[in-house]
Amino acid sequence: MKKTEVAVIGAGYWGKKVVREYVRLSEETPDLHLFGACDLSRTNLQYCRENLGVTHLTTDHRELLAWPGVDAVHICTPNETHYEICRDALQSGKHVMVEKPMTLNAIEAYTLIETAKEKNLVLSVGHIFRFNNALNKVRVLIRDGFFGQIFHLRLQWTTWTPPIQGRDIISDLAPHPLDILNLLLNRWPEKVTCRAKTHRRDRLEEVAYIIVDFDNGVSAHIELSWLLPSKTREVSIIGSSRSAKVDCLSQHVDVFEEDRSYALDVKPNNTLEAELLHFKETIQNNSLSKSFTIKNSGIIGAQVVGLIEIAKRSLREERTVRADSLYGKTPVSSLYSILRDVSVGEDTKVHDQVNLYGCRIGRNCKIDAYVYIEEDVTIGDNCKIRPFSFIPTGVVLEDDVFIGPNVTFTNDKYPRSKGSWRLLPTRVKSGASIGANSVILPGVTIGENALVGAGSVVTKDVPDNAVVAGNPARIIRYRAALIRPVNLVPSMP
Repeated sequence: MKKTEVAVIGAGYWGKKVVREYVRLSEETPDLHLFGACDLSRTNLQYCRENLGVTHLTTDHRELLAWPGVDAVHICTPNETHYEICRDALQSGKHVMVEKPMTLNAIEAYTLIETAKEKNLVLSVGHIFRFNNALNKVRVLIRDGFFGQIFHLRLQWTTWTPPIQGRDIISDLAPHPLDILNLLLNRWPEKVTCRAKTHRRDRLEEVAYIIVDFDNGVSAHIELSWLLPSKTREVSIIGSSRSAKVDCLSQHVDVFEEDRSYALDVKPNNTLEAELLHFKETIQNNSLSKSFTIKNSGIIGAQVVGLIEIAKRSLREERTVRADSLYGKTPVSSLYSILRDVSVGEDTKVHDQVNLYGCRIGRNCKIDAYVYIEEDVTIGDNCKIRPFSFIPTGVVLEDDVFIGPNVTFTNDKYPRSKGSWRLLPTRVKSGASIGANSVILPGVTIGENALVGAGSVVTKDVPDNAVVAGNPARIIRYRAALIRPVNLVPSMP
């Protein structure tokens, strides 16, 4: 099999360890080779050349991406650079492993996922504890009921370190504990509460406590600190039958029962080696069009980034924040989306920066970014609503409706900031389409299979199959009637 040629971007503290591991694996693994490395520091590059034998070196990641023969890159640069370098690498056709956090916001993370999908590239995130033998042993025991009913988990991620310029502890340390919770419980939190403090500087937190609640009643708390002596990476599991403490560094597991305690038989492994080999295998399976699972996928990385944003929102607003809109059948990718008392059908996708309040959305719909939908709006199945549209209370969209960008519905003929008003319901019937920048006045019905031209102002009812345009909108022609027998495609304009 052809060798997978990998280059490392970023050769600082962690990057040197990654380079060293790739060098060792290049000597021991016939189908993996470290091609070269990149870092802004010539001192770091000199170290790679003199101590690790790396010959292809550069200070410019774009030059590295242009090197012929490089199949993949492993990005170990500062957190704030992850998105730009990942984007450049994917657009250059390179498979990517990026260290955590994947990006600094979920919108960027999901953008990278879409790019990787479009270009059929592997996108992995450095959630290295997914390859930890001790945690995977405990994961299996939880699944098999060894601990009985799981009550609570405690995760301690603490050490002493001088203040790190430009970094806060939530972005830097929380990704691993949040990811481990998903690894062990196979679910993501429903609610997040975060409190944090800074002590040695004016901004950027150094101590944080994150409490998360799951939909099955399990709770967990995470302690993060850069002020406690000695490095601790521990996970405690409390169950109805027994409990356990996992030292994630030594991969030692102690089990506690009512009248005894004992250590589990776990063989510690080289988690970095396991992660790099998994990256290589997923690249090779992808090139052979074989089915494969990425244990540390971009989707997992994006969910973790979303949870970090949720935690920071909780800290900022001093309240518990619901996180269940981030995942599941309705994959909302950013905390900037707000969903309150919303019913969403199966396979419906809600994008970033969306506000939905007390509305009902059917199956297989697509709600694009920057859409605002108010209370008591009903949207049928198979509808598509493009960005920057506003749908107020009183609007009903039937099945198969298309709403173009910047469409504005209204529900009161004489709106005012205060005082009484009269709600005038609006209905858009099945198969109708409304073009971009249209305004729909209140109290009208847009008929089945009707088409409203872009920029129109609709002031009165639109008949079935009518095509209207202008200000005010007038009928300019009719479309063929929409035929709806089973398994037939609706007629096109």
